[in-house]
Amino acid sequence: MKTASPHRFRGPSLQPVNPDLLLPPPQPWFITVTLLVALLIDLIPLSDAFMPWRPEFVALTLLYWCTWAPRFVGVSVGFLLGLVMDVANGSLLGQHALAYTLLAFGADYFRRRVVSFPMWQQMVFVALLLELCVLVVFLIRMMSGGALPGMVYFIVPPVSALLWPLLQFLLRWQQRHAALSEH
Repeated sequence: MKTASPHRFRGPSLQPVNPDLLLPPPQPWFITVTLLVALLIDLIPLSDAFMPWRPEFVALTLLYWCTWAPRFVGVSVGFLLGLVMDVANGSLLGQHALAYTLLAFGADYFRRRVVSFPMWQQMVFVALLLELCVLVVFLIRMMSGGALPGMVYFIVPPVSALLWPLLQFLLRWQQRHAALSEH
């Protein structure tokens, strides 16, 4: 008597495909423009009351492009953006460069998993990576004898992660527009 094999072939999954995975690749000019706009937004001076609550737009945009367009944006772009942020903020040269390099590496390392996560899990992942980024800058400041920031300093990553769905919607605009114009 023949028994059924436990290793029977199972056909392909009938799960719906994430439509964002089918979008055409982004244009390099659009990536450059969004990173420059994020840099300009981060450099807008705010009052002392709002400054600690400002989301990290450069880090968020870098994280997005490292996750969704790793052929164009990677660790080297993170390092260069970090150097620009260090110079623009007048901070210790290399602290943001190291933090953004680690952020880009983490985004690239976990990229394949993150794109399949539901939005709330992506937001948690973004908050954790941004918290790592803030922690690296904090540790470098402390080792160089900088002033101790308040606890609000560590609230910025979760606040930034709340903007992740809106950022994804805005940054996919060019890709969606290109996909619609093809049809």
